[in-house]
Formats: sequence, C-alpha cells, structure tokens
Amino acid sequence: MNDLPLHTLASLVRVAVALAVSLALAVPAGMLAGARPRVDRWVSPLAYLLYPVPKIAFLPAFIVLLGLGEASKLALLVTILVFPLYLAARDGVRDIPSDLLVSARSLGLKGWAMARHVFVPAVLPRLFSALRLGVGIALSVLFFAENFSTEYGLGSLVMNQWAIMRYAEMSWGIAALSLLGLALFVAVDALERWTCPWTKTD
Repeated sequence: MNDLPLHTLASLVRVAVALAVSLALAVPAGMLAGARPRVDRWVSPLAYLLYPVPKIAFLPAFIVLLGLGEASKLALLVTILVFPLYLAARDGVRDIPSDLLVSARSLGLKGWAMARHVFVPAVLPRLFSALRLGVGIALSVLFFAENFSTEYGLGSLVMNQWAIMRYAEMSWGIAALSLLGLALFVAVDALERWTCPWTKTD
C-alpha cells in the first residue's frame, strides 16, 4: 500500500479546506446574528430549514452544478460543517450576560474590539463542540463522496479494494480513516486547550 499516505493526505486536505471555509463563513455570520436580532430573524430560518436535511442528499445537486471534481466534494463538506458552526457562534453571543455587554461598552469596546475581547471568548467553547460533531459527520459523508470520480481519497481506496476483493488493502484504508478521525479530534482538543485555558478542569 505505497499510495496509502497519498490517499490519507487527499482526504485530510479536503476536510481541512472545508473546515477553513466553513469557519470563515459561519463564525462572522453567527456572531452578527447573535448580536443583531434583526439579522437573526432573516438568517436563522434558512439554517433551520436546511440543517436537518441529510447532507448527502445535496451531493447530486452539487455534482450537476459544480461537476465531479473537488468543488462538489468541498461544497458538500462545507454544507455539513457550516450550519452547526453558525448556530454555535450565534448562541454563544446570545448567551453573553447583558451586564457584561454593558460593562464592555462602558469601557469603550465596540466593533472589532468587542468581538475580540467579548464575543470570541464566549463563542470558542461552543465552536469546538460543534467542530467535534461536524468533523465526525464530515468524514462519514466524505467516504461516500470520494467514490465519485476521485483518484485519491480513503473512500475511493476502500471501495476500490473491496470491489477487487483485496481485503487486506481495504482494511488498511479503513484503519487509516479511523486514525485520520482520531488525529482530527486530538487536534481539536489540543487547539481548545490552547485557546480556551479557562475551560480546563483539573
């Protein structure tokens, strides 16, 4: 299995890019919706409408619109990740005590300073919880999506080896997928400990 690292790297890159795009979209939108009820009234119904839909149902539409390449797979992963991250960011801001907001404003905090010193610390623990849930689901769906016109990817590897009855190689692919999930969860935990030291419990 000389190409196992390439398959693993391809799946890791897809998840990492989707995570970056999802965070860039969901966190600002969620914090804005949490701080501005008028924005929440417009944006959250869309999240409530689309979030419960099994995301694999979107794959045929993404393939038609974006083709069989990387774009459709990334769009599917972003669709999985963006909604729980958006809701986590929104709820984190909404749950900030009003007296804390008043105190921050009385100190002159507004705009980016308010987001950095008040909103982001409130949102981070919820974001990490949403990330753990999203990463697990994203890996499961990616396994299926990588069976469509994919040269490298653990989903493609496992199913191709199964089809030609090379079960030992198939097992290596499954093990690599499991280890990839483990590595992502460990990375999320480590990042949370680094960015949210106040949540540590001894």
